[in-house]
Amino acid sequence: MIMENNRKKRKLIDISDRTGKILGMMAVQNNMSFKTYIETLLDDRADEIVKDELITWKDENIQKRKISKKNKS
Repeated sequence: MIMENNRKKRKLIDISDRTGKILGMMAVQNNMSFKTYIETLLDDRADEIVKDELITWKDENIQKRKISKKNKS
């Protein structure tokens, strides 16, 4: 999976009024605009997922190589 860094694409999303109000309050608490808060929140979450998935993928490949080496011996 190849990902291009710093490439932005505009997307429209629909959220409920309740969610919008809650996220708006959280943005104010973090001294950010609503848009900046949402973008930061989503970017941070995506980074967490990528780190977790890459670590899991790397660990699985290491385990597969160990098993493969044992079977060849």
